Amino acid sequence: MESAPDEANDSPAAYGSFTTGDGDVVIYDRDNPEAWLQSNYAVEVGAESERTSA
Repeated sequence: MESAPDEANDSPAAYGSFTTGDGDVVIYDRDNPEAWLQSNYAVEVGAESERTSA
């Protein structure tokens, strides 16, 4: 299980993530076990000027 960095400061992030055996990614809030999302699809995020329409 690997945590994502908190860009606001150097303290540990309040969320984590892991990949399931099926390849889905789960992102969760460490302080609220009911707050999580799971996806088998990802898109690249970049500056708005770098995005292209599909």
